[in-house]
Amino acid sequence: MGAAFLLLSLLVAAGAWWLVSPGVAGAHSNMASAEPAPNSELVAAPERIIIWFTQPIEPSLSEIRVLDAGGRQVDAGDSVVDDLNPQAMWVGLGEVPDGTYTVAWKNVSAVDGHLVRGSFVFAVGQPLGAAAPAPDQPLLQSPWEPLLRWLALLGTLTMMGGLALELLVTRPALLGRGASAAVRAAGRLLEVRADRVAWAAFGVFAAASAAQLLVQTTVTYEVSLWGVFGLLGDALPGTGWGRAWLLRMGAGVAFGMALFSLRLVPGSRGGTAVRAAALVLGVAVLWGWAMGSHGAATGDISEMALAADFLHLAASAFWIGALFHFFLGLSALRGLSSGERRECLTGILPRFSVVASLSVAVIIVTGVFSGWAQVTVVDALTTPYGVTLIAKVGLVLPLLLLGGINLVWVSPRLRRESADSSSIEATGSGAEGWLKRLLLGEAVLAVLVLGAVGMLTSLEPARLAASRELAESGQALSFSDTVDGDNIGLEVSPGRVGANDLVVRLTDRLGRPIVNADEVSVRLVYLDSSIGDDVFTAAPAGDGVYVGERAQMSIGGAWQAELVVRRPDAFDARTAFRFEIAGGGGSGAAFSPSPETGYLLLGAGLLTLGLLFVGFGLPLGGWFSRPGAGVMTPGVIGAAVGLLLLFNAPLGLGGGGDPLRNPFPPTPESLASGAGDYGQVCQTCHGVGGRGDGPGGAGLEPPPADLVVHVPLHADEDLFQFIRDGIPGTGMAPQGAALGEDRIWHLVNYIRTLE
Repeated sequence: MGAAFLLLSLLVAAGAWWLVSPGVAGAHSNMASAEPAPNSELVAAPERIIIWFTQPIEPSLSEIRVLDAGGRQVDAGDSVVDDLNPQAMWVGLGEVPDGTYTVAWKNVSAVDGHLVRGSFVFAVGQPLGAAAPAPDQPLLQSPWEPLLRWLALLGTLTMMGGLALELLVTRPALLGRGASAAVRAAGRLLEVRADRVAWAAFGVFAAASAAQLLVQTTVTYEVSLWGVFGLLGDALPGTGWGRAWLLRMGAGVAFGMALFSLRLVPGSRGGTAVRAAALVLGVAVLWGWAMGSHGAATGDISEMALAADFLHLAASAFWIGALFHFFLGLSALRGLSSGERRECLTGILPRFSVVASLSVAVIIVTGVFSGWAQVTVVDALTTPYGVTLIAKVGLVLPLLLLGGINLVWVSPRLRRESADSSSIEATGSGAEGWLKRLLLGEAVLAVLVLGAVGMLTSLEPARLAASRELAESGQALSFSDTVDGDNIGLEVSPGRVGANDLVVRLTDRLGRPIVNADEVSVRLVYLDSSIGDDVFTAAPAGDGVYVGERAQMSIGGAWQAELVVRRPDAFDARTAFRFEIAGGGGSGAAFSPSPETGYLLLGAGLLTLGLLFVGFGLPLGGWFSRPGAGVMTPGVIGAAVGLLLLFNAPLGLGGGGDPLRNPFPPTPESLASGAGDYGQVCQTCHGVGGRGDGPGGAGLEPPPADLVVHVPLHADEDLFQFIRDGIPGTGMAPQGAALGEDRIWHLVNYIRTLE
């Protein structure tokens, strides 16, 4: 039965994903880059302004305006989201007089309708002047948002948790063939109580979801509450977050209908089937929640983050939701004798402990992954999201402690007292009393935890907030390296998208300034895609300082600065530094979770969970019993998925193809490795200087390429592929087997130095 429920849940989840995926995007769609770049100074006005955002946006609710210094709108009024790329929006500009212009933009997330505003400036024909200040982003879209999310989520988990408790715990424990008449009566009473609590939870879910829709529509369309009702017909089918709400609410209403039908289905077997169907509908509700979570908006790892959020919610329903029902259902046992009560509790507790323990393990693994995906860097913990996450963890820890006390101390004591017929009869004494008190403490802490979750889902993710703060702060980036005893330092200021000054500081091994450099050049390379390289010559400014002014870095993301210092009294010195540039106007690109780390982290977590599930299933009878197979089946599936994630790169599940970025910057160590391999593999044909004049190239048709000419024309990934696979129809043989990937990358770095 457990495996069947799992398969049905996966099918419903897949269908839900298909239903809402056409409009799915992420909350808080911040600006990633723009053309022209923020703070740029242009000779002539551009024909249009283009902005790229971190996630897709709603076309009908997003716009760009261009304002002159007097606040007058000077754009063509044709702001539009690109048909082929829903993350790009542009507006025509045309000819405008020289001056400083402000680009003011707003967008609405296609998932939860979060409204984001921003602005940046650029100048035409003159230096930058004063511009309108950028609008401040509110901490919350609405003060009601976290409260309504908390209530809706509390209702969702509670109505699902009751069904999970009935199907997995109370029905098998209290309505089995060996149960006494009194115990069976108690089991049926618990079902009645659970159904009533589920009805109340459904009411909370429906009311909070309806209120959430109204509040969200006021935020999205910027109207008063009285103006909302005429817009619902557009908001629900016309926006991504509206369709996700329809899925969640539609599945919730179907869940309520299933609860109502329980009164019409006679017999235990029919009731089990209806409850199983309702549980699957509850899974669809959880999927609707996950589709509107921050996980669905996490760039390259959105699919993994979405799956982690869904599993986190499902495990919370099976533990926290069931916990509420367990605590509230204890009052149904008051009419029983002490022995009958303990018979019920000793039947329920072992099963509930298994469900709770496995659910807690899933919550921990998926919670760690989701926390990493939304925080990414330690510094982001100081943001409102990070502080709230710390508070949530602070509430979860005592919750886990109380659950552990119940598991390792109360449950064994209850079994001993049940076996001792002379034990205390009072319901508030002994293990039974401790069980009630500890369950009450767990329930209170669980409600507070869900309150923290409601706040977290309403806040901007920590990594995005930290990226925006970095972009607004404009902190300079500083680096240094020692090459042949001399120190080379580089400062990139202000360290964000737009014009940056490159300041190189040179000192010898005694700390004295190097003032006789003939040439100090800095080659800037954008690492996330091939957009061409720019080389800047830093002019001497005295005392070993060389300055390259107004170097344009127009896109937020990963950059590489390659430095070459030429002196008359020393060999050329080379080094390189890698850094992240924050996008102007608030970019999510500065701190982005790495897909490679994501595969490793989630893969290891799922593999661990799979082994844990299998370990729990073996004492339950393994594959030869229904409970054992029900636990081991998801364990085997989880372990298999975990292994696939861990070995993602060899299996090509991450998109395949060659790597787009050389993992090694051209440091002296990398260049030395590449020089050694060039001498052994390449020099015979290409010659010492790479001119194609080596003795081994005589008579080859076509002749060996002149690397000095051809290498600058190709991106690193192209050069990597040429060396690894060879070039058909030429004398260039493949070297992948002989060198391996790392040495090929070092060789790529070296051949770029040939001049």
